[in-house]
Amino acid sequence: MTSAERIVAAASRLASPGASEASRLDRLSRRVLERARAAGSKHPEVKGAALGGSFAKGTWLPGRADLDVFVRIDPKTPEARFEEVGLAVGAEALRGYPLGKRFAQHPYTEAEVEGVKVNVVPCYDVQKGHWKSAADRSLFHLRLVKAFPEAQKGEVRLLKLFMAGVGVYGAEIEVQGFSGYAAEVIVMQAGTFLSAMRRFAGVTGAGGPFSLRDPVDEERDLSTAISEEKLASMRLAARAFLRSPSIAYFKGVRGKERPAVRKRVVAVAFEHAALPEDALWGELKKTLAHLVLHLEGVGFKVARSLAASDNSSRSALLLIPEVDRLPDIQVRLGPTSDRKADVEAFVRSNRRSSELVWVAPDGRVAALTRRKYTVLEELLADLAQGKAGPFGASKEVAAGLRSSAMVLKGGQLEKKAARQEWLGRGMRQIVSDTLGTRPG
Repeated sequence: MTSAERIVAAASRLASPGASEASRLDRLSRRVLERARAAGSKHPEVKGAALGGSFAKGTWLPGRADLDVFVRIDPKTPEARFEEVGLAVGAEALRGYPLGKRFAQHPYTEAEVEGVKVNVVPCYDVQKGHWKSAADRSLFHLRLVKAFPEAQKGEVRLLKLFMAGVGVYGAEIEVQGFSGYAAEVIVMQAGTFLSAMRRFAGVTGAGGPFSLRDPVDEERDLSTAISEEKLASMRLAARAFLRSPSIAYFKGVRGKERPAVRKRVVAVAFEHAALPEDALWGELKKTLAHLVLHLEGVGFKVARSLAASDNSSRSALLLIPEVDRLPDIQVRLGPTSDRKADVEAFVRSNRRSSELVWVAPDGRVAALTRRKYTVLEELLADLAQGKAGPFGASKEVAAGLRSSAMVLKGGQLEKKAARQEWLGRGMRQIVSDTLGTRPG
């Protein structure tokens, strides 16, 4: 037995749920399913309800099971009514527990029941290939994975636990990693956990771009939902594990934190209207991407960036700038002299603000102009207030920035991060090495 095989044998015990947990989840799932069926019987559009997700498939991880109940709705039902019925059944089935409305392609209902996250999700009761919503494939995924041999389900659990340990597990927008179903399909193709590791590491069968076709729908590539960052992290983690196997990868391998970098971090912290997590992270990531583009467009190159949030109403955009101070002048290069109209327009637009206009050695017109912003924090403060023009922030984030944004660095940022756990977590993440490990 190789060292990797010995580690895998030990990890299998960590990945295998106990009988008492399985029994408790079985009782809970039956109760929730019965309530969903009873709620659905009040709506003629509902054709039934079925248990789905990793517990129903037999591939869930100990202590991490989510229960999914799919409400099957007549495919002739209009979309608005589909959503209305789905939410009504979810609210009734989970009545008595704090409810949250989540969004995928369509809204669904989520609640915590006896410490377990339960989702009641509407789907159209369609035949294979006649998809009307993203959830329609889920019950077909269920049938596929339930048919796996028990040993192969154990290999799936190993892969899921490894992915969780290195920080690449989870399809939600915040993570943009590997979904549970993606892990199941990977093992289906590779056969075993170690074979999957070798494929990721590039030892066998890893040539060309990564692609993961859905066996239930060959036109669907599961890899499109996985970020390049998480794919690269998985590849690096697989190589590191095969090079030096360790049980730590299944328990959680964190990147090394670099305290010296903390003083370089600049944060824009703000409050905003409470949003569902998936909507919130979509807005934060979109806003952060636009902010970085805007900053780099005016000369403030950003080395690393990320968003942090309490997943409710407080968030921050974190940046490690390569420079936070710029010279008070910059060169603007214009068109070549053969483009008469463009040259005249360039000169007109820059003449008033220019200290010098000339022809560069390559034949292009050039202008030496003064920068409006030379200090990053000042630009960030004005962008947040809307005083420096729009930069592409989403509606809710822009409103929160205008009303409450604080630009923080150094001691101020450290104090706030010490008081607010979510911000402290974001600070540790942005200053941690993450080559094949999860963030610090």
